Amino acid sequence: MDYGVEALRRCFDGLPGDVTRVMHMCCGYPNRLDDTDYPKADPQSYVQIAKAVDGVADQISIEDAHRHNPDELFGLFDRSALIVGFVTVASSRVEPVEEIAERMAEISKIIPQDRLIAAPDCGLGFLGRDLAMKKLRNLTEAAAIV
Repeated sequence: MDYGVEALRRCFDGLPGDVTRVMHMCCGYPNRLDDTDYPKADPQSYVQIAKAVDGVADQISIEDAHRHNPDELFGLFDRSALIVGFVTVASSRVEPVEEIAERMAEISKIIPQDRLIAAPDCGLGFLGRDLAMKKLRNLTEAAAIV
């Protein structure tokens, strides 16, 4: 853990103070759209490293749409803002606005909204433009509700 956190700190060495330091904690990446059987990190992985990386980056991106994280995870971050994935990037299913808003509201009870940033899980490469735009529209609409 110490080695990994130190390596992360070094990624940001020398950056001016006005640069936002962002990191992404990936859970796994499929080989194709609608691939459900791809290697994923243990569900407790984020929980195990949360306190160690909190504050190292100003914003930490966490995938949540394809597999919801335990609620306890969000309470472990006191300093970093969280970029939370509310739409999947490996599924052609377009999440309804209400579904996205409901998850946002749940997480907003744990982490203040001023430290919560809505996003897709991780990249949009598999989706194609039309599908990506549908997901992003619903994400935007859900964020406006919450």
